[in-house]
Amino acid sequence: MPLYSLTSTKKISSTNKQQLVDLFTDAHCSIMIAPEQFVHVVFSDGIPIRGNKSLYIHANVRAGRADQAIEKLCETLTNKCAEILQVTTDKIHINLLEIDAKWAMEGGYVMPGPGEEEEWMKNVTEALAERERAIAE
Repeated sequence: MPLYSLTSTKKISSTNKQQLVDLFTDAHCSIMIAPEQFVHVVFSDGIPIRGNKSLYIHANVRAGRADQAIEKLCETLTNKCAEILQVTTDKIHINLLEIDAKWAMEGGYVMPGPGEEEEWMKNVTEALAERERAIAE
């Protein structure tokens, strides 16, 4: 969490996929202020898209961010995806869905709300270490 799903009408090269993964990770972490290990990007390419679009981006992100951050994220992703894939921005559609963090899990643990990541990481790390100790006994 977040999960970015990219659907493209054209096949996306491995190089461009890596560029997009880096873009989505960097943009999400710097704009939404989240750990990079939370970011997931999946691709479906060579798929027809209605409405004369070249790229459809569906994003599930944790709710609770400022409107300005969401707008900046969408603008950044649209402009940079257009550059990477060499399409015009009007050919890109973004659907960003904010969900309550408690509706998602990462590594078997309910996600923290925005701003609560550091404590969550500490607690999860301790719980995982305890689980490993119990298995080793």
